Amino acid sequence: MFARMARTVGSPAYDDYYARRPELQKADDRIRAMPGLCRPGGRHYHPEISAAAETYFEDIPRLEPDAAVVDRWTRELSASSDPTSTVKEMVRTLGAVAVGCAPIDPAFVYTHKGRHDADYGREVRLRHPTAVVFLVEMDFEAMQRAPGAETIRESARQYYRGAVVSKTVVAVLKASGVEARSHHDAHYDIILPPLAVRAGLGELGRHNILVADRFGSRVRIGAVTTTLELEHDAPVDLGVDHFCASCRKCAESCPSNALSTGEKEIVHGVAKWPTNVERCYGYWRTVGTDCGICMAVCPFSHRDNAFHGLVRGMVRRAPWAHRMAVWFDDLVYGRRWNPASPAGVKRV
Repeated sequence: MFARMARTVGSPAYDDYYARRPELQKADDRIRAMPGLCRPGGRHYHPEISAAAETYFEDIPRLEPDAAVVDRWTRELSASSDPTSTVKEMVRTLGAVAVGCAPIDPAFVYTHKGRHDADYGREVRLRHPTAVVFLVEMDFEAMQRAPGAETIRESARQYYRGAVVSKTVVAVLKASGVEARSHHDAHYDIILPPLAVRAGLGELGRHNILVADRFGSRVRIGAVTTTLELEHDAPVDLGVDHFCASCRKCAESCPSNALSTGEKEIVHGVAKWPTNVERCYGYWRTVGTDCGICMAVCPFSHRDNAFHGLVRGMVRRAPWAHRMAVWFDDLVYGRRWNPASPAGVKRV
């Protein structure tokens, strides 16, 4: 969807894309004519907060790793007898809350570039066998304001943090003599959510967003692909898939009705709950933010504390209790989403 919105009317890339997918042109042009994210005209546009979010996004392409940090970790890696542990320690030290390694399934690799006109249509040739996948946490309080301007500022801040992590790791690996590539905001050659699942960082939820242990959907994913030989992690079962079948809170709270409340369907050969991306992104342009309601309302996204840890443990071990857990979450937090107010009222 982002690649589709990146097309400029009348450009060669625009003409080429919609010659291939003419059925999408009318809807895309309607969305394209709406105010952009973080721009005046969006319902939740805020001059200072929206500008801060834009600055984070604009700074990502110019970001350069700290030379002293790169030098330190290059020395650490060269002296290490366990490169997997060293790389993971580096990633956590740089600000990630979780990290795993996974083999790269060709199904997770995009076939062609599409986000930027400069390389539009170029074939993606990613020959790296392994990915280091990591998560950065989004602030709980900021996400409680979804779909307000605070949410896109927090998204931008964590995308920036993810770029710092991935670009630094790439610099270290290249200095150590191995190939590596950073995959960060607007510069992805791989599809990150299923890769994160393969790396043991969580499961996909009804909203088709990663649900991670401890942080739920309040995470952004980053990755580095490399030729360095690393030990791979195994997928985990957090009980998310079965829980989502009972919950449906994200779908019922979605203001654009973009998420399914029904059963899984086969989408491009994969059984999943479908998402109507045009409705979803169209709502983003209406409010001027990246919404975040489905991430914030998810019961797995509550604060990481002892009580919620106990509930997550029960969900993981007792599928029979999932309906009760949903009922209890509704009782405590409410069924439908309502943004946090200064008085702290969050749900209705």
